[in-house]
Amino acid sequence: MNETSSTRREALQQQAVAWHVRLKSGAANDTVLAEFENWRSQNPEHEQAYRDVETLWQHLPRPLLADRQRRRALAIRQRRGRRLKRGLGLAAAASLLLSVMSGFYPDYLQHPLADYRTRIGEQTSITLADGSIAHLNTDTAIDVSINANERRIELLRGEAEFDVAHDEHKPFRVVSGSTSTEALGTRFIVRYDGQAGAVTLLQGKVRSSRPSAHGAQADSATLQPGQQLCFNTEMLGVPQAVELSNADAWRRGRLLMNFVPLKQVIAEINRYRRSQIRLLDDSLAEREVNIAVDIKQIDVWLQALQQTLPIKAVEAGPFVFLQS
Repeated sequence: MNETSSTRREALQQQAVAWHVRLKSGAANDTVLAEFENWRSQNPEHEQAYRDVETLWQHLPRPLLADRQRRRALAIRQRRGRRLKRGLGLAAAASLLLSVMSGFYPDYLQHPLADYRTRIGEQTSITLADGSIAHLNTDTAIDVSINANERRIELLRGEAEFDVAHDEHKPFRVVSGSTSTEALGTRFIVRYDGQAGAVTLLQGKVRSSRPSAHGAQADSATLQPGQQLCFNTEMLGVPQAVELSNADAWRRGRLLMNFVPLKQVIAEINRYRRSQIRLLDDSLAEREVNIAVDIKQIDVWLQALQQTLPIKAVEAGPFVFLQS
């Protein structure tokens, strides 16, 4: 997604939040309602942006919301000598909603207009018009374009496994940033966080490439089954052998990692939960561990971790802190 569309998306999100706060303020008269309906009907993107805010509001933890509102209002009263105007109250509420959306619910702000997406902790499978299947992992968004000449999937963020239906006349391409991966009749995984990513080949053959500024192919690499290629905004890496049973374990509801630093394990697990885990001890970060985690039972793994390592988990609000 380019800078213009990203800027437009952020502007729509802020407008939707502002409207939601005005409508919930208790002071929305017929004129305000008419203005809102006019704004919402201008474009389907407006309608979707407002629905996203409504959905988020319904899922916000009420005690957390009330407590933050109370503390924010108290701070404003102290600074303003208890002269809290309605406009300031609405601004504070809007600021609160945006901060919660970007913190505890970041996925609600990510690519709300994507053709298909999953929230944090969700997974889904989509059968495309050509018969190919896209399996979306947690917090993933894709756009799909299938025409007479090409099948093009844009992985905006997240991770997806593609089971590609054979069609020799219509290439299947997955674009993630400036890297394009082309395949025919194969299974592969692409992961992308907006800056860097990886392509893992399960079956068949794929070719990943990056165009130059003038559109010509700059560099490329062909993968064999069992290989993974990492990439970033600057370059493609070199294909490396990986353990496929670990690479696609998420498709079976598992996370498998062998001899990796605990900080890497935590970063991976945090992709699947809103209550983020944080390490308080730097010495823990580099400690190598092996894990086999049920994605739906991460708390059980945390309990087991405290029994096998000198680690204590402390819950504090929306976080879980690990300390020696």
